Order: sequence, then structure tokens, then C-alpha cells
Amino acid sequence: MQDYEFSKGVAMPIVASTSAADALRELMAFHHLTQADFAQHIAISQKQLSFILNRKAFMSAPVARQIEAATGLSAQWLLKLDFNYLYAQRENAPLEAAVQPYDWAKRE
Repeated sequence: MQDYEFSKGVAMPIVASTSAADALRELMAFHHLTQADFAQHIAISQKQLSFILNRKAFMSAPVARQIEAATGLSAQWLLKLDFNYLYAQRENAPLEAAVQPYDWAKRE
């Protein structure tokens, strides 16, 4: 049997491909919820929910907390899903031309 030392970290590339929209779609499908019903329960408009589900808008802290109150899903978890998704989508996007890195901050 091989011994493993779990206290040492192993570098793994992580690709965030799941957003809060995916988690909400799964939740709604599992519980047979319509957008109108879910939007009413979390106290937002159906249009706002549709924007979130279609990734045209992303989760705000107040909406995440309303979803947590209605469903028990962690608001922090939902916000982290969206942040990780957004960051992964824009990680290699070019920076604004006006950005001038400090000498001490340049990447190698």
C-alpha cells in the first residue's frame, strides 16, 4: 500500500465551467419550479431571474441572500460560483491599454 502525504499541496489546473445559473437551473428542474414561481419566491422579477439563468446578468449579494433564504443554498457558494465562472471566462482577456504595471509588479 502506498502512503500519501496530504499536507502538501498539488498544483491542479481548475477550470470554472459552472455558474450559479447552472445550480439554479438544476434546483428548479429537480423541484419542478417554473421561472415565474421561483422568481416570486425569491422576490425578484421573472425578467431578472431570466437574465441570471441565461448569464446575461450575474448574481448580486442581495439576490444570493434571497435565494439562500428561500432554498437553503449558500449565498456565498452561489457568489463564488459566479465569480469563478466570470474570472475563468476573462482570465486571458487583454488588459486595458491604459494599464501601466509597476516595475515591481511585472509578471515573468
